[in-house]
Formats: sequence, structure tokens, C-alpha cells
Amino acid sequence: MRIILKSFLYSFYFMKTSWKNYFPVFLYLLFSQFTVMYTQNIYLVILFFVLYLIISSPIAINIFRNIIMNDDLRNSYNDFFLDDYTKIFINRIFYLLISVVGIYILHIIILSPFFPADISKITSYLYVLFAYMIYIYTRIMFILPGAACGLKKNLKDSYLFSKRRSVKVYLMYLFLIVPYVFLNMVISNYASLGEYKEIFILLLIVIQIFFTIVSTSLVGYIYKNIDTD
Repeated sequence: MRIILKSFLYSFYFMKTSWKNYFPVFLYLLFSQFTVMYTQNIYLVILFFVLYLIISSPIAINIFRNIIMNDDLRNSYNDFFLDDYTKIFINRIFYLLISVVGIYILHIIILSPFFPADISKITSYLYVLFAYMIYIYTRIMFILPGAACGLKKNLKDSYLFSKRRSVKVYLMYLFLIVPYVFLNMVISNYASLGEYKEIFILLLIVIQIFFTIVSTSLVGYIYKNIDTD
């Protein structure tokens, strides 16, 4: 619980200190959210999600390097794309994304014979599988803070790195992500039903940026604590 509180406090400090680091991300989300709202195109949703991983990378790198390596927080954005470790970080993002999607599909293929024939009952099974996939993600996500520090790690490295605290890390990540998902769903429902869609979308953008910052901070502190044990 202490490390989660620490991550929240750090996030407020980061937002005050490095606003140039996330302001371009805010503009991108503003453009992408309103584009999706008016086009309702699922392919654009996927495209914007993938691009968000790249566009938000300076935030993650800035936070990881500050927490793990004690580098000064940089109130900049474009400069990060000139650094070699940013190239490593983006490479590891897509490596991680492809791995997670591949593992998820593989599990669905393997477990599909055990799913009930009634489609209405499959949803609960998929939620359980999703919770399990979050656990897998918390075991392999540590390639990202390593990449921000210039280390090109693979899934096995991260899996072994987190083995001593896997359950604790998983519970901390759930404690953070479950309220975020719930809040996001509630606001999204209001946005689809209410008259003030633009205001709700702006609120969702702010929440998404804050979640990006606080979740990155949490992973950074966990990585540093495990690495120094």
C-alpha cells in the first residue's frame, strides 16, 4: 500500500514539474478521442491505441529513468526521440505487445474446448482469463523499465526478475487498474448517454494521462525495489 501511495504522490509532482512531457500526449488524445467519437471506426481505435504507445513513451522513459537511475526529470518531449534508449524502449513496447496478444490468443485456442456452448456464459470465463493475463503481464512488463535504462531484456529475463514478488506485484497492479477500468466504464457510459459528451471525453483524457503516469511510477518503484533487494 505504501508504494501505491508513493506512486500517487510522485504522479502529482511529475504533472507539476514536467508538463511539457505530457502536454503533446493530451493533444494527441484530444484529436484521437474526438475522431473516434465522430467516425465510430474500430480500425481507428486500434491504430490510435498503437500510436499512443509510441507517443506516450517519453512520459514512461522520463519517469523510469528518474525513479530507477535518479536522472533529473526533463520538462521536454521531442528530445527523448533523439536518445538511443528511446529506440530500445519503443522496440520493447512492440515486442511486449505482440507477445501479450500472442499469449492471449494461444490461451483462447487451448481453452476454447472447455468454454460453455451457451454464449451468455462465456463472458465470465473470459473475465477470468483476462485476470490471468494481467498476472502474466505483471510478470513480463519489467522489460520496459529495463529498456528505459538502455537494457534490451526479453520476456524470460522479466519473468525471472519478478518471481520472488509475483503475487504482491499482481495485487498492487490490480489495486490500481481495477478502479481505473471501472471509472473509465462509468464515465464512458455517461458520455454515450448524456448531452455533454465533450466534457466527459475531456475527463476521460485527463484520467488516462494520470493513469499512465501513476501506473508507470508504480512499475518504476517496484522495479527499483526488486533490483536493490
